[in-house]
Amino acid sequence: MKLNFFKHNFSNKKANRILALLISLDLLFILTHIILIFLVFKRIHLGWSIVPFMVERDAGYPEMFQYLKYAVVIVLLFYLLLKKRGIGYISWLLLFILLLLDDSLQFHERFGAWAVEKFSFAPTLGLRAQDIGELTYVAIFGSISLFFLVFGYVKGDKKYRKINIDLALLFGVFLFFGIGVDMLDELVEYNRYSLLFLVLFEDGGEMITLSLVLWYFCYLILKPQNHDKYLFQFFFKHKKPID
Repeated sequence: MKLNFFKHNFSNKKANRILALLISLDLLFILTHIILIFLVFKRIHLGWSIVPFMVERDAGYPEMFQYLKYAVVIVLLFYLLLKKRGIGYISWLLLFILLLLDDSLQFHERFGAWAVEKFSFAPTLGLRAQDIGELTYVAIFGSISLFFLVFGYVKGDKKYRKINIDLALLFGVFLFFGIGVDMLDELVEYNRYSLLFLVLFEDGGEMITLSLVLWYFCYLILKPQNHDKYLFQFFFKHKKPID
């Protein structure tokens, strides 16, 4: 089976124990959300607020867990930068610092509100004016981040470039849940059940993907020096090596 690829090439016990712990906690938060919403649907009165347990709530327990993941990723990137002399990791370090600040301080929401007021954005294509403002934020800061990532890729050695392809794949999935599904949420009509599914799909997907990103950085540090297998090789094989 093709899944044997992971068993043979990504079987570092320490890294995989970390991943198992992260995914278990993610699933626990998601399951807690489902159970509490079910109790609300059944009109079962709870003597305490369920808001901090909701996966989509800012400053809730699941969100704080996400902040912790960001912080650990940043620490690991500092390690890779200093101990492994991987200068190209500066671009990823800046990106994850920006993501942490954006999530915790709501930069994109504030920028979106400012852009709507400043440029008089109007709703279009089923998106709110606020959504247009937030997409403007993504376009501006995403372009800046992409420039530094591409620059680091060009200046990096062959091994670093392969690692960057893996990181780009993981980060692309993260953006799919964080931006793509978020925009989809504004375009479709839904009832309370489909809304629950979209919330879990978006925020749960973000949580699990960020856990995979954190695992991957742990794996980079813990793997043997001569290990030369990468995630993207699961999907396709290069006829020519990446220079």
